[in-house]
Amino acid sequence: MIKVLIIGSGGVGVMSALALTNNNKCEVTLVVRSDYNLILSQGYSINSCTFGEFSNWKPHNLASSVEDANQYGPFDYIVLSTKNVPDGPITCENIIKPAIHGSETIILLQNGIHIEDAMFKAYPDNLILSGVSITGSTYYDGHVENVGKDQIYLGDFKTTNRNSDSDAKIHQYMELYQDPNGHNFIEVDENVQKTRWEKLIYNSVFNCITALVNLDVNRLQINNLNEELIKPAMYEVIKIAKTEGIECDESKIETYIHIGDGLFYSPSMCVDMRKGQLMELEIILGNPIKIARKNNVSVPILSTIYSLLKCVQFRLKEEKGLLKINQDDFKGNSNDYAKIFNEKYV
Repeated sequence: MIKVLIIGSGGVGVMSALALTNNNKCEVTLVVRSDYNLILSQGYSINSCTFGEFSNWKPHNLASSVEDANQYGPFDYIVLSTKNVPDGPITCENIIKPAIHGSETIILLQNGIHIEDAMFKAYPDNLILSGVSITGSTYYDGHVENVGKDQIYLGDFKTTNRNSDSDAKIHQYMELYQDPNGHNFIEVDENVQKTRWEKLIYNSVFNCITALVNLDVNRLQINNLNEELIKPAMYEVIKIAKTEGIECDESKIETYIHIGDGLFYSPSMCVDMRKGQLMELEIILGNPIKIARKNNVSVPILSTIYSLLKCVQFRLKEEKGLLKINQDDFKGNSNDYAKIFNEKYV
């Protein structure tokens, strides 16, 4: 039987494990790190608009680490649905390393742009696919709340010099994933970079602003931020993408403005901030800002949000003990603080 390893047990990872397990066309192993003992003892409770309600649910296999998961391998597919935090303590290419033994197909079911570059460099002989999830799903303490239909867009990051097995692997995974009754949705994506930029129209704005002010999407809108901040920021994302040759569909703005109407939904970055976890700041907003600067695109709203969120990320790192500031290092002119920090701490 085909074996699938899912690394990352947040809302997206658990929904993927649920879809694959329900179809029973493959053996699913889910890596659950921080909450392993909790899930091992009681399983997941799931409230899903896609698949219904479950209690004490588990996939075929649970593992406490990627190393532990190897007892159920080797794997045909490795689905990476962890948070992608390149400024965190461990990078994604290092997270999956213990599970790479040969010709595994790697699916990056993650947010952001330019997330594939490090993977191509680390694993040049493996097929690496892009998976974009448009699923409103969050995880808290053993419970998954899925408020949007499970939708996956799957394609090859490479448009030229593609792996000869690419199409076959894409369609095989789709067959493993697609619910026969049509409850979920998975589709071939022939233009994954456009899809990723279009998802950034939502993520770079709603994810980031909700994390900054600690309010859900609808509470932002109650405060009239649709017109004052959200829409102008979304147009900035579209403007950056255009300088990279990506023509985003501007109708996505109205779609995303209304996608959560009445749900009072908190996106994943806001949830991470509330949990005291590092946010996917760099791949969701940092990389677009870098591209804007490279291409001389003025994005004042996104730049301001990014600067403020870097301070939130800084606070989270201090709280987690990942960063310890020696105040004696900063005696003197505050104009030099950033230079001192970069020299001594980065």
